[in-house]
Amino acid sequence: MFGYVIPDKNNMYIRDFNVFRSFYCGLCRALSKTGSQATRLCTNYDLTFYNILLHSLMGVEVQFERKVCAYNMRRKVSVCVDDLSRKMADLAVLLMYYNVLDDVHDGKPMRAVIAWRLALRKRAAAKRMPKVDALMKDNFAALATLEKEKCDSIDRVADTFASLMRDVTRELIPTDGVIDDFTYNLGRLVYLMDAVDDLQKDSDKGRYNPLLLNYGKCEDKAKYLADNAEELNFVLGSTYNKLVGSYNQMNIVLYEGVLSNTVYLGLKMQMDKLLKGEEKCQITRM
Repeated sequence: MFGYVIPDKNNMYIRDFNVFRSFYCGLCRALSKTGSQATRLCTNYDLTFYNILLHSLMGVEVQFERKVCAYNMRRKVSVCVDDLSRKMADLAVLLMYYNVLDDVHDGKPMRAVIAWRLALRKRAAAKRMPKVDALMKDNFAALATLEKEKCDSIDRVADTFASLMRDVTRELIPTDGVIDDFTYNLGRLVYLMDAVDDLQKDSDKGRYNPLLLNYGKCEDKAKYLADNAEELNFVLGSTYNKLVGSYNQMNIVLYEGVLSNTVYLGLKMQMDKLLKGEEKCQITRM
């Protein structure tokens, strides 16, 4: 459920690209400092965007430092590591851990190895953020129950991850109705994009997907997307429009270029690619 909240690098100013990469590398570094080298695998673009968003909403302007890159010891990179970024590292581990358990529940037993590797780091994160861990546990359990019941309500199922994003944000920073709406719809959009992305695989393997229960089995993904284009465009588009509407009401000043690029261009680009049947997250590496 990661790899959808990505900036449009080709249409970013260099300074905005550098800010995003510094937060990304900072998350990677924070994960290594609070866990093992293996926890660096929890680094993702979605949490990088979320980290920048929370810094902007809190008005926290960070100092970037030059550090040696763990994957290329011959070069230094600019990184951001502060208290809020360290919380993002814990959040990244918790999200990955519960997402992996959900994958195992969905019939991907090999993913259990990742959960095992993350177990110690997850316990440390849960100890530092017990309320966030409880939210994760409860919402993923609710999602598992709906999947077991073969719930065909797209709204009910998507609400689990949407509510999780909203409630976690409330635990991390002071929020208002607009911020709540934005984070809720961000979580909902990510869940829906993941469902579109997995249509063919879920159909072939008989796995749960609320879209398949509403629009039928997917024999050929390109044809399926074409036949259900109006419905799928509405499901994703209405959520995206609500997200943009909330974003427009927020007072975004700090790191505005990075955030606006991701909201207006990056998310729309990823959504359009998925609805055309292209592979998930055609990433240009940071």
